[in-house]
Amino acid sequence: MSDAPEDEASDTGEKSKAPWLWGGGIALAAVIGVAVASSGDGTDWSSNEAAAGAAEEQAEETAEAQAEKPEPSPDPDVRGVIKPKQESTVASRMTARITSMPFGKGQSFRKGALLAQFDCSAIRAELKAAQAAANAYNVTYKTNVELDQYEAIGKNEVAVAKANLGKANAEANAIKANLTDCAVYAPFSGTVVEEIAGRGEIAASGQPLLTIQSGGDLEVELIVPSNWLTWLRPGADFTFKIDETGADVTGQITRLGASVDPVSKTIRVTGNVDKTESLVLPGMSGTGVFVKPSDKPAQSAAEKASSDAPAKSEAAKADGRQPS
Repeated sequence: MSDAPEDEASDTGEKSKAPWLWGGGIALAAVIGVAVASSGDGTDWSSNEAAAGAAEEQAEETAEAQAEKPEPSPDPDVRGVIKPKQESTVASRMTARITSMPFGKGQSFRKGALLAQFDCSAIRAELKAAQAAANAYNVTYKTNVELDQYEAIGKNEVAVAKANLGKANAEANAIKANLTDCAVYAPFSGTVVEEIAGRGEIAASGQPLLTIQSGGDLEVELIVPSNWLTWLRPGADFTFKIDETGADVTGQITRLGASVDPVSKTIRVTGNVDKTESLVLPGMSGTGVFVKPSDKPAQSAAEKASSDAPAKSEAAKADGRQPS
């Protein structure tokens, strides 16, 4: 009677273990099936993993090498100033009283506009006298030529009359040329910067009258390190941040300086200023920013290696699927 319960208990324990054994056998069979299928299509998974691992190690080594490099020192501030392309001091070429100066400080004018005019009444009177003398000598010369046709006058008298006429004409032309200095015209379109003389004053020959500068055409003069000459060339783009307004204007280098300052190791460069809606006036100062060839955005070696790793892995997989 006591053996029956023990047999029943053992049977019950064996039945309870049977599902676990069956489950383990099914899992083992699935693993074996996957391995057989993988070996059947010819894919070498170990070689793919090795290639991917090598690519990751190369990317890590490159990143570490880049991190170990010392950071470059920041470039010094490149200071500059806005200047007009054309600037001139208008001066008098004669001693006379100023009768008119239409444009005052800050006013704009066009090329060919009258900037200053002088009282030239005395010169005009001298011109009339010289022209009258020239006419008299002309009459004398014509008369002597007619008399010479009848051999009623000597050849020397005709030659002297001709010389006197030429002298009178030359004097008249010289006085007439002085009249062109009675007015000063603008050599270019621009703005009056400074009034040195005023209306009613007596201007001496060579005395400055006005300081003028071109209006819309502006340029920037910058002082850059001389070692930038290894890459800085005319046509290089730059951005100029103006101190007075905080605005940024762009431009291009037009010419380099002729010499390097041996003390400061700098050189002056000049560039155009692109047209902008911002207020830009001559005399404004600021800081120029250049983009060196080495500073242009480029994919780093670490990023390139990381991006190449998946491609190498895919290539390794493709090679593994090729029939042997």
